[in-house]
Amino acid sequence: MNAELKVVAREASGKREAKKTRYNGFVPGVIYGGNSAPRLVAVSAKELGIECGSSAFLGRVISAKIENETEQFLPKEVVFHPVTGNPVHVDFQRVSKDSKVKIGVVIEFANELKSPGIKRGGVINVVVHKLECLCSPMSIPASIVIDIAGKDIGDSLLLEDIELPNGVVAAHPERDSIIATIVGSRVSSADDTGAGTSEAAPG
Repeated sequence: MNAELKVVAREASGKREAKKTRYNGFVPGVIYGGNSAPRLVAVSAKELGIECGSSAFLGRVISAKIENETEQFLPKEVVFHPVTGNPVHVDFQRVSKDSKVKIGVVIEFANELKSPGIKRGGVINVVVHKLECLCSPMSIPASIVIDIAGKDIGDSLLLEDIELPNGVVAAHPERDSIIATIVGSRVSSADDTGAGTSEAAPG
């Protein structure tokens, strides 16, 4: 998945230059990694602000022509202003189609209404919200969807049962072996206990 951002070269670093960059409607940033030297850049503040609103932004490859040279990179870190919440600095990592990146991919769940456990008032206890994966930067999935149809209270959703996209592997399979569990809510547990008590009481 690719993102489109207006990215231009930035001539100098330092607080004064960074302030000037922000005044002109851009956010100062740096592209690093690969076999090239770090490059100072400035990114459209408006476009970056919109992209930062997406949970998938950090998994999007950006391709930009900077000073007649095409660069491809991934967002690595965005620093936000503590009061306004606006981005004030961004770091990017260079990538290529032959490189591998480690990145967290959002976990999503499907078919909740087809889960007996959810129907009985259970809830999904998420252990791994983002699965750290190794893959090509050109094939980063937007999310990993887990089907919970047929899952009941007490069932675990295991990494080994998930079919990951081609070319994508878990970076820490032992640590992330359990993705989530279906657990009973307090309300459903109380209802079950009350039902058992009623049946045991003499009529």
